[in-house]
Amino acid sequence: MKDLTQYPVMPWVIKEFKAKVLDLNNPKIFRDLSQPIGALDAERLQEYRQRYDETPPGADKFLYGSHFSCPGYVIGFRMRNDP
Repeated sequence: MKDLTQYPVMPWVIKEFKAKVLDLNNPKIFRDLSQPIGALDAERLQEYRQRYDETPPGADKFLYGSHFSCPGYVIGFRMRNDP
């Protein structure tokens, strides 16, 4: 697979970033995967809904304006991996 736009996307699953030790048996450290990342809290979701509602008539409406697997993100991620 040479197409960077088709690179697999791993969801952000951890929501606890301040603990010195992660207890992977504690379900509270994982984010709720039933919600998209833009809807993790009410304030963030409200911002996306406001942008959606303010989209001019005739334009494509969307909640999230970027794609998580765009080539720029993939290249940045791959550069940090060991060969």
